[in-house]
Amino acid sequence: MVKRFFSCLLLLGIMTVPVFADTVAIEQESNGGIEQNKELEEGQKTRWEQILERLPHFSGYLQTGWNYNSQGEGTNSFQAKRLRFLMDGYVTKQVSFSLQVEAFNGVAESANKNGQKNLMVLDAFVTAKINQAFQVRVGQYCLPMGFENNDLAPGILETVDFSNICNRMVGRNAIGYDFEDYGRDLGIMAFGDFLPSRDGCFNYMSYYLSVTNGHLPNLNDNNKSKDLIGSFVVRPFKNMSVMASYNWGKYDGSVGGKPVTAQVMNRMIAGIWYHDSQGLNFRTEYGYITSGYHGKLVREKSLYSLVGWHVGRFLPLVRYDFYRDEVNRGTLNNYDRFLVGVSYKPFQRVRLQANYAYSLYTPEVRKVSNDGKQGSNQVQIMGIFSF
Repeated sequence: MVKRFFSCLLLLGIMTVPVFADTVAIEQESNGGIEQNKELEEGQKTRWEQILERLPHFSGYLQTGWNYNSQGEGTNSFQAKRLRFLMDGYVTKQVSFSLQVEAFNGVAESANKNGQKNLMVLDAFVTAKINQAFQVRVGQYCLPMGFENNDLAPGILETVDFSNICNRMVGRNAIGYDFEDYGRDLGIMAFGDFLPSRDGCFNYMSYYLSVTNGHLPNLNDNNKSKDLIGSFVVRPFKNMSVMASYNWGKYDGSVGGKPVTAQVMNRMIAGIWYHDSQGLNFRTEYGYITSGYHGKLVREKSLYSLVGWHVGRFLPLVRYDFYRDEVNRGTLNNYDRFLVGVSYKPFQRVRLQANYAYSLYTPEVRKVSNDGKQGSNQVQIMGIFSF
């Protein structure tokens, strides 16, 4: 009886082994299929990511609000100050491109017959990155003159408007003020960073060497000469930058309605910037520009200093601007301007700004251009909405 019982158990075990083995094999095969499917899904996801990475990236921002200015007869207006559209992408891993369009271009010459603002291409360039120390940019780009024009944009600028070092010394015709060029020009530029810090957080030195037309953006040059710009940045430690920029060029234009040709222009801007995103933001720049024999056509100098302190989402600040036109002493460009302001970032893509500025004019300006008034007030309340 016992022998018969064990014989039945042995027979049952022999019959069960193949079935169990088949089950294990099926499970293993099934698991292998799952792993294989996972690999296929991951491969497909990687391919999609690669495709998406090759597509251009679109972004932009709108800056709009209210502006009051007591200068002259005064203005009180809601403004659509800036509307920028940007597109960035890669041709290859080493070659990128960038396009930026301004929809509220304020250049009078490009406005329609009613004086309304028009579209204008600001940036249109290709950059080839050979390595970190040597990159080449070709097309229309920001001139590497000063911190504001080279490293800052309206979307991240601490104040509503740039200083006049940027507006008048960089973004203009050096002879006749007959256009606003937004600090851009057509040409070719070599630039790069070198001497990295031990932790790799920053580079101790950067350089920019630019050759451009020295004429209006989006147009061919109007003479045979080219503008030469050299700019160097030294960073003695993290968050601190010291920049010196020099520009030489020859210009054709008009002064007082009379044509002026082949006038040599020299332009220099130097500055210091300390920026801690959790604390102090301090920047100061000095600029000097001359044109014509011994500066007979243009001889101007300017200085600004900005101090702010980050307090959570708030940035309260003060700025002092000094500008002197030593050729045209009666223009409203001769002033000392005092600004107080604050910016607040309630959301990632929204920034609100409030600025109050008082401009104190020189005695010559009060007599000639400002109806005897000592100064003027300006209030700006703006919002920047990014997308």
